Formats: sequence, C-alpha cells, structure tokens
Amino acid sequence: MSKLSINLSDYAGGAAQGAEYGVMGMENVDQLNKALSAGDITGRETTDMLDASGAPLKVESLEKTLKHLTFRETDIKLWKDVPKKAAFNTVEEYQQQVSYGQDRGGFNNEGELPEEEDSVYVRRAQLVKYLGVTKSVTHQMTLVNSAIGPVMDKTIKDGTMWILRKLNKSLYFGNENIVPQEFNGYIAQQMQSDAWASYAAYMDSENIVDLRGYALSETAIESAANSIVENFGLGTQIYGPPAVLSNFVKNFYGNKFIQPNTAATSNGVMGQRVQAFDSQFGQIGLNHDVFFKKLPSKTPASAATSAKAPTKPAWDATTPIAIVTGVAGTKWTTADAGNYYYAVSALNRFGESDLAVYSAAAAAAVSGCAVALKFADGGGANAATGYRIYRTKVGGAATGEFYPLYEVSTDDLTRGYDGAGAGIIRDLNRFLPDCDQCMLLQFDEEVIEFAQLAPLMKMDLAVLSPAFRFMVLLYGTPFLYAPKKLVRFINVGTTLA
Repeated sequence: MSKLSINLSDYAGGAAQGAEYGVMGMENVDQLNKALSAGDITGRETTDMLDASGAPLKVESLEKTLKHLTFRETDIKLWKDVPKKAAFNTVEEYQQQVSYGQDRGGFNNEGELPEEEDSVYVRRAQLVKYLGVTKSVTHQMTLVNSAIGPVMDKTIKDGTMWILRKLNKSLYFGNENIVPQEFNGYIAQQMQSDAWASYAAYMDSENIVDLRGYALSETAIESAANSIVENFGLGTQIYGPPAVLSNFVKNFYGNKFIQPNTAATSNGVMGQRVQAFDSQFGQIGLNHDVFFKKLPSKTPASAATSAKAPTKPAWDATTPIAIVTGVAGTKWTTADAGNYYYAVSALNRFGESDLAVYSAAAAAAVSGCAVALKFADGGGANAATGYRIYRTKVGGAATGEFYPLYEVSTDDLTRGYDGAGAGIIRDLNRFLPDCDQCMLLQFDEEVIEFAQLAPLMKMDLAVLSPAFRFMVLLYGTPFLYAPKKLVRFINVGTTLA
C-alpha cells in the first residue's frame, strides 16, 4: 500500500540515523549550532556576506509559468466581433441613402402626371488614424535563459496586446474632437451625427436611454429595441461592462423558477446565466466587455498619467462656478439637489493631467438649474486638446473621490458648451457619477464596420545599439453607417428596478 504522506523518517538526519526527534542532548545542540542553515533569503541577497551560513549555496526556486495579472486575449471582445474590410486611402468615404423622397401625396387623378420626388444621397468620410507602440529588447536579454521562453516572441506579443487594448477601448470612446490623433469611436460618431439638430436634441432622443442610476432592465432593452425598429433596423447585440450585465441578471434572482429533481438542483448548482434577451422583435445577444467599463475615480492626489500630459487647467479667479436657475432641458431635480465639488483635468494624445480641484466652496445645485464651470487652459509644453469634467457624489468632500462625467474639446470651451456662453462649460446633470453605459445595435455591415489600411504589423527599427527595437502598428478607422440603429444606455447603475 502506498503512503498517503511523508513522515519524519523520510528526511536525512531522522530517527533512522540515530537521532530521536524532540529529544536532544547538548552534543546534538553543539552540532546544530555548527550546521549550515538555509535561512529565509535568496542566494543573490548574500553577495559579499560572511555570516550567511548556507544561504549562498541555495538555488532559487521560481515558478516557470507566468502568472497574468492583466488582461488576456479572450478579454478583447468588440474588436474580434466587429466586421472588417480593407481600406485603400487615408480618407475612407462611404455613401448613405437618406430618403426615397418626401412622404407626401402620391394619389392622382385619372390620366394625371404624378408629382416628382428625388431620392436623397449623402457622402460621408472618416479619417484613417494610426495606432502604434515601440518595444525594445537588449541583445544581452536575448542570450540569457528566461522563465517565459523566447523573450523577443513574448515582447512582440506584449506589444500586440497593448495595441489591441487601446484599439478595443477606442472603438467605444475614441473622439478626434478631444484627441485629434484618435479615430472617432461608435459613440462619438453617433453623437456628432447630423441626424439630430443639436447635442441637446441628441441627448433627449429615443436613441439615448437614461437609467438614472438604475440597473439595466428588460423594460429598458425592450424600449431600445423598439426605437431601432422604428428607425428601420433590428437590434441584435448588446455590448456592456461586466457589472452592467451582472446587475441585469440580478433582476431575475427574486422571481426565478427553480425546477426540482434536476441534476443542477440535486448538485446544489444555483445562480443564473442570461445569454440572450428575447425582445418582441427578435433575440438580442448579451456581450460583456471589460474595456467598456466606466473610467476610475480620482482624488486630488492622483498624478498625471504621462510626463507629456498637459498642465492642469486653472479655475477662473472671479466666478469659477455659478448656479444658473430656470434652465430648460436640465436634468437637475429635487432628488439631486445638494452640495457638490468639481474638478477638471486636461487631455492630449499622451495622457491626462492631474486634477484641478475647486475646493474653495461646493456648488449648491438645485432643481432646474445648470452648474456653470469657468476655467482656462493651464499651458505647458504639450498643449491640451480637451478636458474631462469630474464631480463628487452629493455631499462629497473636496479631498475625496471625484468621478468623471464627460469630456469637452478646447473648441467647446471657447464657444461654450451645452447652451452656455463663450468660455463656460455647463453641467446639466446629464451624466451621473459612478455610473456605466452600454449599447444596443444592429450588429452587421449595414450599421458598423472597421476599415483597415494595413494588417496589424511589426516593423523593425534600425539597430543603433545592442538592442532590437521595433514598432507594432495598426492603421484604420471604424464606421457607424446608421447612427439611429444604435441605442446608447447611459447612467447605468446598480439599483434594481
């Protein structure tokens, strides 16, 4: 019979060699004092030490499997799914048929010539943008043994994963108005579309479902699906952060029917996985994407994300924040009234500055108001191209957590934003702090696509030192051909309906 475990007799120096464990004479103690001890330090930490006993002889024990603490290729969702086509120019154009003619008349008298109607066509374009990262491996590193295998291969893969992460995020959030070097993601293309007369009209349209802090629900999805059908489309896929879909599933926990005498029940397998939603107009797939989740909150101590980020903005010295009452279309209600602190950061293609917090006084928001924010560019070697507006939760402190709400361009600040005058950015409470968003769309080549000027590539750089440097590059731009066949859910929270 094989042993279930090892025991003391299996170790050298045990009872088999004449030592009785637990009982030692002085001679044994003297021998123990003279014995080499391994200690609890690694061999490399014993350099030049004369009192490290046997530690310098130790061979380091390192697990050979690399443990991933970051994302994996399986986390790249939207980029893998989106239809792709080849691009042949740095400006990619497409055509839209807007109308078959005006919907009027049509019936005629006998022998009468019908009224003439012209179809309406529009040509649009998106600029191809260039995404890339430089990686480097020293010649010496390629010669040493590595626990992760060939270092050059691993570095190429790491560069590719870096590109895919940025690409997948930008398919949602890219906005060339904020960062000119970025392409316009699907949200930006919808928001900038002339399908709506103004930004306010877009935000109040049926293509925006504002959940105001509630979790995604069946009712919200059904309403969104109906909106797409009324715009001559068919919603087929939802993409959203994992938390959004997780909270959607929780809606069913309280009234879930548990079928007895099944294998899952007898094995104690509980919970529910909702893989699709059956709307009145067809089945809608549910897809979670970690790169669609909300941006993290920050504090006044949060550092800039890059040494080349712009200098943080400067609040106006006289009227940095003002409360304007009686504003049409505002989302501030009695339930939202209270004191809030604001902060703003500057953005450019390199990153985001630290926060410029207005800590002198809280903004006392009331029902029907707008909060007017006045600040100026902070300058710096690398100019800002946009700004991100932050706000605390109601009753928050100037030293506490600030949550990103929305972004504006430098041009928005110059002209005034959301109904404000020149130099003023308004907060109409359209976006709530600490909330997610997701989207439902008709997921096919009629609505979305990605035009790629060249395949994802590796380009070697000149060897100017004992190091191999290369770039990983991707050129392309997404298209949202039919903005009204996408519905955007905003302010998705955790409160169950």
